Amino acid sequence: MIRTVVTCDATACMALYIPPVDCGADVLERAARSLGWKRRTATAHACPSCLTGTGPVLELGECPTCAGRTVDLAEGAVCHYCGTVTEHPAEDDL
Repeated sequence: MIRTVVTCDATACMALYIPPVDCGADVLERAARSLGWKRRTATAHACPSCLTGTGPVLELGECPTCAGRTVDLAEGAVCHYCGTVTEHPAEDDL
């Protein structure tokens, strides 16, 4: 399957935004923007981590915002880079 994604164009940044469903470019752009991504030029983007100075993303993981590495804490999975917190599923035991 081929999917359209948004990638960060900052030097050495591996961040990417993968939409939950395959969608058109305009929907993808709005979804990424709502998570903190910013369009730099017609084809270049910056991730939330690079925009706030906590990037570049150097390790990929499970963050739904930037695909960065996360750590499991009591409040949920917290991204090391952009700080997104993803709640644990109800059936998880911590």
